[in-house]
Parts: sequence; C-alpha cells; structure tokens
Amino acid sequence: MSPVTAHPEPYYLGDSPSRPVPFDGVMTVSHYIMPNFATMDWHQVPREKVVENIRSLSDPGGNLNDRIMMYIHVPYCKSFCHYCNFNRYHYPKQDSERLERYTDYLIKEIDWYMRQPYVQAREFTAIYIGGGSPSTLPVSAVERLSAHLRKVVPDFDTIEKSFTGEPRTLRRPGLLDVLKDHGWNRITFGIETLDAKIHRKIGRLDTRDDVDAVFNRMRDLGYRADTCVDMMYDLPGQSLEGFQSELAELLDAYDPAEIDLFTTIYLPYRPLHKLIMDGRVEQPGSPWQLLAMREHLYDTLSAAGYHNTIAETWSKSPERSQYQTAHCARQDIIGVGCAARGNLRDMVSINPEKVDQWQANVDEQGASTETLQSIGPDGVLDRIMVMFPRYKSLDKALLNSHAEQVGEAAFARVRNVIDGHLAAGVIDEHDDRYTVNKLGVIWHGNLQTDYLRHTLNAKGEVLMNHLTETRADFDNEDRFEVTPETVYIKEHDAEYPRLMK
Repeated sequence: MSPVTAHPEPYYLGDSPSRPVPFDGVMTVSHYIMPNFATMDWHQVPREKVVENIRSLSDPGGNLNDRIMMYIHVPYCKSFCHYCNFNRYHYPKQDSERLERYTDYLIKEIDWYMRQPYVQAREFTAIYIGGGSPSTLPVSAVERLSAHLRKVVPDFDTIEKSFTGEPRTLRRPGLLDVLKDHGWNRITFGIETLDAKIHRKIGRLDTRDDVDAVFNRMRDLGYRADTCVDMMYDLPGQSLEGFQSELAELLDAYDPAEIDLFTTIYLPYRPLHKLIMDGRVEQPGSPWQLLAMREHLYDTLSAAGYHNTIAETWSKSPERSQYQTAHCARQDIIGVGCAARGNLRDMVSINPEKVDQWQANVDEQGASTETLQSIGPDGVLDRIMVMFPRYKSLDKALLNSHAEQVGEAAFARVRNVIDGHLAAGVIDEHDDRYTVNKLGVIWHGNLQTDYLRHTLNAKGEVLMNHLTETRADFDNEDRFEVTPETVYIKEHDAEYPRLMK
C-alpha cells in the first residue's frame, strides 16, 4: 500500500544533501531505555495499594494483551563500561555462592508469577535474560535456571528464548554448551566498537579474541541460535569514515543475524561524560555527523538485506522478535530479578534496585515489586504512543479504540502530535495505519519525546533539555561544558535512577 507522501533523499549524505531539519534540535538518546518511572511523579504509590494490586493477579481477567513474556534481570558485571547506566554491580569474584543464591531467588520469584491465574491465562511468547551480564552466572546456575524454566514455562521448547552476555564470560568453557542443550535460540552480546583505541576509552575490557571465540565456539558446536550483537556509534573521537569502516568490517567478519545499533549515551556526571568534561576523552562529532551516521547505517544495512524491525534494530528476519514486540507495549511483561520492570494489565512496576531488598520482598510477598500500580487509560495510550516511533507501525484501529477511554482532550493531544509528524514528513499515513519512514527512524528519539513530553516533571524536563542538541549549536565545538542542566542533574543525582531494560 503506497504512502500518501514521498520524501527527498538523501537527507544528510552525498555531495548536495537536502539536510531537512524537521525538529529544532536532535534528541541524542532513545526512550526505550529511559523508564518513565524515573521522570514521572506517579511511580510513588502506598504500600497497601501495591499489595492489593499484587493480589489482583489471582484474577485471570481484565487483560489488555493476551500474550506475555518474561524478562529476567541479572545485575552482575565483571567490569563497568564508562557509558553504561543500567542497573549493575561488580561481579562478586570468588563468590559463586552469592551468584547461586541470586539464582535461587530468581527461581522463587518465577515460581510465584507462574502460580498466578492472570499469568496462567496468557499465551507465553518469550523469555529474555538481560543485565548486567547474565553470562557472569556460574555455568551450574545457568544450567539450573534453564532446567527450571523448561519445567514451569509453557511451550518452553518452542518459544523465543534470549540470553545476553559479554564476550569475556560468554566464551567460558561449558556455558554455550548449556545454552545450546536447553535450546536458547537467541544469543545477544555487545561488541560496541571494533576500533581498539575507542574500545579502551569507553571502558571495554573484552577483546576481539573474545568475540572471535564466541562465534567460533558456536560454529564448532553446530549451535544455530541467532547471533544478535550490539554496536554503538557517535562514540568519543569517532569519525563518520571510522564508523562506516567498522560497520563494513562487522558485516564481513561476523555476519550476525541481528544488529542493535545504539547512539552512545552521554548522561551527565556518569563516567563517560565526566571523562570528556575533564578532557581525558574526546567528545563525539557534531550532530550533523550523528545524523549522517544514522543515515549511513540505514542505507548500508538495507542494501545488505537486513530489515529495520525496530528503529535501532536490524535483522535478517523481517519479523520483530517477541522481546521487541513486548517492550514496545504490545505484550505484557513479567519482570523478575532486581530492577526488572513489568507491565501487567494496565499496571506497571519496577522491582527494587538493591539485591538485598529484592530478596527480602520475594521472601515476604512472592513478587518483589514495590511500585505495581495502574497507570489508567491515559497511561496505557501514552505507553503505546511513546513506543510507536520505535515500533514503526501504529494500527488506526488500535489508536481509535482508546478514544472513548481516554477522553477528548488526551486523544486530541495525541492526534495533534501525529498531525505534526505527518507535516514534518517523518511518518506516512496508509489506509489502516501510520508508519515511521526513513527520516523518522533517523529522528525517532525526537518523535518519542513529542509523545513523552507532557508527562515529564521538572527533573524529567531538565534531563530532556540536556539530552537535546539545539540546531543553533550543531556546529559548537564545546558541547560538553558545564551548564545549568548538568549542575542541576549533579545536585539531584540520586533522583535519576539507573536505567532499566
């Protein structure tokens, strides 16, 4: 079905680029990793209400989504990357007992959810173990957790199962063997950059030998799981030509089944940002270069036969993964483990970010969440719309089904944003849906911000302003200096929680 409008190409590359700027500034971080909980006031809820909502899962009805997946969070890492703002802890060296105990509690929380009628009434689609670096778990713990999931999760052998890690620990003897034996069909890990110099500057301690070892071991085992790798761009000191070379080398050397390509996150007063402000690491190139990188990866991977299933994800399969679908608000999510987030019915939650508190809550009430609460019809629509630019498609029937529930004012606000995006040429309208086009993918963080903006409190507004590069400053050579925004965020650092998957 043909879109109503067509758009000029190229946008930012070529000898005479048209360089349309559909927004007043470029948002440099995407909101799929920025929990609304961190920037909204409604994440606080009385304890009694949380307990009531937990108990409500004994009722199988009231579903918004018939499908459900499980996200399991393992916070441990062998070392910390300078850019990372996920919930993580140092790997407890020579303390496998602590990791085995963490696994015990994962199993306890999994069992509690699997007993709930609401969960039992849903169709299970996927399990995703993320972190942190789940590959830091002892091989015996991965074996035990996998065997237990096989026993309690319906259709374990046929659903999508993703296991994440980092190359140094993912290559450990026996780990990939266990994952193969239990049928984990997606193995995902970060490469981030193939430039050894930049690799060290961002705090990565793994090596190309580690990456090679993972791919070689999978080949030797005849392990046919999809290999899903993370790459970053807009890295400190990275040129457009350097990124182009790295992307070509990635495809030639590894030919992964899926590639997640992320803009580097420069959150104020986190390690990488501080290193740049101190002059120890170069700042990234201009936003013009960032936009050119985004366009290059779009064109290169499209030409290589990859499908842009999610705004920053490229897959050899044209179908989105179940994990991607769920995290774009089209399925329910059970959040297991410290700091894991969940979506059930119209309720959302984040588990405690400290391991001790998470374990205490599991002992006390089965589910560890302290925030499970309804976000109401408005919140459900907000969640769908914030994720629309990432999901790249919005059925008109789904959108219109919310009209009566949210009221005229809220629905009109959403319609106004859609109309603005149509006018800016970043989305296309079809008979039955709206789709995000190439220009919209390049600017998808801005599209998401337009749907998120009205929900932000003062802290969220400050963070959004910091993460937006204004058009007037696109050629500014001193982009990482102290500003009122960075000072405010530094003084309120505890109020900006770690990001969570």
